[in-house]
Amino acid sequence: RDGKELRTEILVKKGALRNLSVLAKDFLPQSCHGAVNFLVTDTIIDPIYGDLVVDGLRNAGLTVFRIIVPADSADVSGEASGEPHKTTAVMLKCCDEIIANGVSKHSCVISLGGGVVNNLCGVIASLIYRGLSLVHITTTTMGMFDAAIDFKQAVNHPLGKNLLGCYYPASTIIMDPECLASLSERHVLNGISEALKHGLGQSVELVELIAGPLRDHGPAMLRDVDYLERVCKNSVETKCPTLDHYHSSDFNEMVPQYGHAVGHAVEHISWAGSEHKPLLHGEAIAIGMCVSAEIALLLGLCGEDCVEDHYEVIQTVGLPVFVPSSIGLDAIRKKMMFDKHFVQKPVMGLPAELGCLAHRESAGKRSYAWAIEDSVLEAALVANVSRRESVQPPPLYNVSVATLFSQAAGQDCLC
Repeated sequence: RDGKELRTEILVKKGALRNLSVLAKDFLPQSCHGAVNFLVTDTIIDPIYGDLVVDGLRNAGLTVFRIIVPADSADVSGEASGEPHKTTAVMLKCCDEIIANGVSKHSCVISLGGGVVNNLCGVIASLIYRGLSLVHITTTTMGMFDAAIDFKQAVNHPLGKNLLGCYYPASTIIMDPECLASLSERHVLNGISEALKHGLGQSVELVELIAGPLRDHGPAMLRDVDYLERVCKNSVETKCPTLDHYHSSDFNEMVPQYGHAVGHAVEHISWAGSEHKPLLHGEAIAIGMCVSAEIALLLGLCGEDCVEDHYEVIQTVGLPVFVPSSIGLDAIRKKMMFDKHFVQKPVMGLPAELGCLAHRESAGKRSYAWAIEDSVLEAALVANVSRRESVQPPPLYNVSVATLFSQAAGQDCLC
């Protein structure tokens, strides 16, 4: 990135948590070795790995203070979740504990958990003393395959997801695939959805690496540590360039956000009332990617085969592809107004083909961002629901595809 260099080291190692007494001082910044360091975990992860990690860090000669934040062992989604607690209130309570228990400018905030705890700690580390050292020990597929591999840190706001945050890098991210054995199948798929996002937007090879074994051997692969380690390593290798190598375009923003404009809205609404079945983040993003492909088809950016491939791959993996029947399409369109990329219209990346986003030239630069007219968004949502109900979607009356495309692009797509 232009300006200050942001740098993170990533260690993917089976058995890393069992060997912290040997590894800890290698990955914790040397300036933190004599300071009080703060391990933040949640009520789900702490009974499983808390003592193992605290003992490993202390046996390495480090001073560690443990903070445990709330998580729901079985929330209304039926799964363990910390998402309802990724709030400013929880974040400020952690700050209070850190400030009251010996923090110094040399302290390190160490997250132990999934994407929620990783994000929460990123915001905390950025705020105290205008910046403490940060290390992630991530224990979920969501963290290993996506959330922890980022400089973006955020907490939720009542009006939407991840509305308060910052760019703040962890010095090191530890990924131990052995931790994934403790996850439910649904939570394994939660992170695989985000890995699949990078495959659909960047790499058809990653798509096949994820979907192929599941197509051939079924969901038993979700318990195969070697398979999950391969997905983890390839996800890291595919995502990392989006954090650094695309200075001349908005590709590095649109790929990580693929499917999120619609997905965030669907996710947020699904938690808003008893009539809905709450969706995990990755489940909602899977639906959002299918709707994004429908939008691309309407704009003439991709062919029907690309849309069909989205539905086939995502269903093969075991993720949802349709907007739930309990969620109204108008509610999705309204909620999308709070997406961070909404500027008069929703803005998102769209596929040209499997593993490739559509782009165009804008102001002399290549752009992957597409502003979507409400009529197109509505038609894409209707198309998705029509597939769900196995009916033919209604035609776009009085709006031609050529008109829609010219409104979105202003010129020919360079797919």
